[in-house]
Amino acid sequence: MSLLSPTFYRHLLSNSTDLLSVLDQNGVFKFVGDSVTPILGFMPDEIVGKSVFEFIHAEDHCHALTALQQIHTLERLTVPKIRFKKKDGTWRWLDCTATNLLSDPNIAGIITNSRDITETVEAEEEKDLHQAYYKSLFQEHPDAVFSIDKQGYFKTINKNFTAITGYTREKVLNTHFLNIIREDEVDIAKAAFKLTLSGESFSNEIRILDADGKKRILSISLMPVYIKGAVEAVQGIAKDITELKIAHRLIKEQTKQLSNIVESITEPFFALDENWRFTFVNAAFCTFIGKPEAYFKGHVIWEIFPDIVTSRFYKKCHEVAETKVTQYIKDNYVLNNNLTLSFSIFPSDGGIAVHFVDSTAQVAIQRELEKLSLVASKTINGVVILDAEGRVEWVNDGFTRLTGYSKEEVTGKIPSSFLQGEETDSATSRLITEGYKSKKYFTAEVINYRKNREKYWVKIDVSPILDSAGELLNFVAIQTDITEKKKSETEQIKLTDDLYKHNLNLQLFTYMVSHNLRAPVANALGLSGLVKRLNKDTPQFDTALDKLYTSITQLDGVIKDINTILSVRDADKSLPRELVNLQNITQEVLDGFSGELIEQQATVHLDIDNTFEMLSNRAYLYSILLNLVSNAIKYKHTERPLILSISVAKDRRGYVFTVCDNGLGMDMHIVENQLFKLYKRFHPNTHGKGVGLFLVKTQVEAIGGKIEVESKPNVGTKFKLLLGAKHV
Repeated sequence: MSLLSPTFYRHLLSNSTDLLSVLDQNGVFKFVGDSVTPILGFMPDEIVGKSVFEFIHAEDHCHALTALQQIHTLERLTVPKIRFKKKDGTWRWLDCTATNLLSDPNIAGIITNSRDITETVEAEEEKDLHQAYYKSLFQEHPDAVFSIDKQGYFKTINKNFTAITGYTREKVLNTHFLNIIREDEVDIAKAAFKLTLSGESFSNEIRILDADGKKRILSISLMPVYIKGAVEAVQGIAKDITELKIAHRLIKEQTKQLSNIVESITEPFFALDENWRFTFVNAAFCTFIGKPEAYFKGHVIWEIFPDIVTSRFYKKCHEVAETKVTQYIKDNYVLNNNLTLSFSIFPSDGGIAVHFVDSTAQVAIQRELEKLSLVASKTINGVVILDAEGRVEWVNDGFTRLTGYSKEEVTGKIPSSFLQGEETDSATSRLITEGYKSKKYFTAEVINYRKNREKYWVKIDVSPILDSAGELLNFVAIQTDITEKKKSETEQIKLTDDLYKHNLNLQLFTYMVSHNLRAPVANALGLSGLVKRLNKDTPQFDTALDKLYTSITQLDGVIKDINTILSVRDADKSLPRELVNLQNITQEVLDGFSGELIEQQATVHLDIDNTFEMLSNRAYLYSILLNLVSNAIKYKHTERPLILSISVAKDRRGYVFTVCDNGLGMDMHIVENQLFKLYKRFHPNTHGKGVGLFLVKTQVEAIGGKIEVESKPNVGTKFKLLLGAKHV
């Protein structure tokens, strides 16, 4: 076969990896080589006679048209990167070279030689995308990110490195990392750097000196950077935990102080969690039982004392856990059958706490007084003799002094009909009624009212008097004024509760400082650095200055809010309140997240009447909304843009605040009992400390409201804030 024969050229064209074609002067295909089939999937006769623009992507028409116009005046033209349609509807990138042979009578057209470069283009785009992601992650990371070469010199830092350490790029780049390490931490830092260069990652805390010479504590992670299989550099991420460490130390000290105070209580005291396990026992309790503290911690009370599951104490503990109402009982079957103990059982966070005293001797004395009451009418206690129906037959002078009623005024009446009042506990009242019906000895503590309607606490001990045949003749009731004792118990319990609340408030305050101050401070620092680099005569300088002023104004507002919270020193006083416009404070919170919302392509629906105002603590309300909006962004669904809806409606009690998102959601059957507890997290792959919702619930309750949650996995979460403050 001759090299110049038609058969030679036909074989050459059909086996070429490039696409050879001929266009007329208007861009209509006159000839298409057989290689079009493996490249675009068309047969040559499916393309011949059609315009080239039918196969070019609409976005590339402009480039193709320009090239077609230019080739009329040029001999040859290269047209890079144009998308051509395949027969299956997909697109391929082609690199085309056009040769003008319109004047050649043998061709009379434009010869195009096209090469498929789709894989090369896609690889370049993928590389550019990865580089963009890495650059964004490096520069915008909220923590300090940096890289160090093998000799220990800083090569790159992000903007938050400066925000955290105070060192600018000019001061730190190409300087040795040991220059910022505290002297007593140098050996540790060297060992960590050496370990990372050997190929192992390192994570720990390390102390540095910032640009102002102040000591900072960083949580740092170092990772080796491999290039062609060898470690050539070290990359690190550092988070400033100085304030967190200080807060933890303060909380630990406060907790120790609280523990010391509770330990100083001379009567036995212990606390149980929601699963009835001991969480705290004081020294008096250990001495009373005769066991060390370790014997109780973490163990279930009913397993240690199995005999008490049939006692009144067991029943009352469950009532307190369910109703959250304090109970006071005496029982001689709890812990030691030979003793009668007086228990104060009150609810605590996630469980109950129990305080008791040994009242064995007191009970023995009271029972002796019962025997003597018939002849000792002048006893200081009130003595009442009732008939078998529970009606008064006789009272002593002690009863008259205690209640203000004379014998003549009460004879024939049932004591509860004139002694009990609006604050008398209905459960205790029923207990007394059942006690009389049982015709057995019983005792109770109850709120009674004197004749002048003055309230007082009284302890009653009632003994039945039976004849020789066992028939009931009378009841003898001894009444003892225990008002002062109750007042003392209440004050003691309140002291313990106040100490707990004080410790909790310290945690809340620490979190608000670190959480609410961070965004405006970081923003102000970034803008101040930008202002230094801008020309004062440019519009960009004025814009940056305005934004800096806005950030500092927001920072000032946060500081004022914190000062307001600090001014509340008396735990019994209400939080300071002011008139808050609900639309304005919501918009302030959203403005603080404007950058993140735009970045996430989030849609925000706001439905709040601009006249809605309420008396509330502004700092707490701001913090509540801040946490809920932050959570909506943090836990957005990875496969769809965030939709955030915030609305407010009036109801008869105040306002209903609804914050709803379409994020990851939660399984409420699993998380319901843990949702608002401290340090509980439900999305382990998302950064967080498990403090936000604990803070939200605490602050909602502090301003007199309630919070409800609805959530479904992969659907979203709705928070409803029922705020009972008066609205305007």
